[in-house]
Amino acid sequence: MKHFYFFCLFMVLPFFLSSQDDNKAVELLDKMSDNYKKMKGFTSSFTYSMNNLNEDIQDSFEGKISVRNEKYILFIEGQKIINDSKTVWTYIEELNEVTISEFDPSEQEISLNNIFEIYKEGFTYKYLGIKEDFSMVEIYPEDEDKSYYKILFKINSSNLLESFTVYDNSNSLYIYSINDFVEEELDATLFSFELENYPDIEVIDFR
Repeated sequence: MKHFYFFCLFMVLPFFLSSQDDNKAVELLDKMSDNYKKMKGFTSSFTYSMNNLNEDIQDSFEGKISVRNEKYILFIEGQKIINDSKTVWTYIEELNEVTISEFDPSEQEISLNNIFEIYKEGFTYKYLGIKEDFSMVEIYPEDEDKSYYKILFKINSSNLLESFTVYDNSNSLYIYSINDFVEEELDATLFSFELENYPDIEVIDFR
């Protein structure tokens, strides 16, 4: 009987510990998400890095994003991208050219303005512990047809995102590191593109 008891304990303990890790992961992710949701807006600079482990290809660039609810304005590599949650304007200053399209959320599954809530549906979780004063959490998509198989979150002591890494099926890593972060109330006029302010601009409208 004693042997049977220890056998049962051996079988149950890994499940119990795994469940604890899952609960801790969700707790941390919820705190992070709640922090961002209660903000009236924020601006952050970031570094994006890509590393293809198969081909030994690396790339990186820096950018800046301002977010208010579902709206954002993004500056990357000579482009200004404005999204008012309905329309997207992509302006290239060097060419004085803007491309206009309707916003399709399905085309932007992982981005700096939705990463804080992506875990809430269709994922499993695991808490990895604390490393260099940051809480480490991984999430795994339940849909095996996704182009990626996990996302690693690094969360700081203020329950804000320090970085996240997307691991895709081509053995590439996509790392977004937050360089600085400012919570601020952003004017709604930031998230629109007024053509009259850009003389002689070339407009490519896909709507």
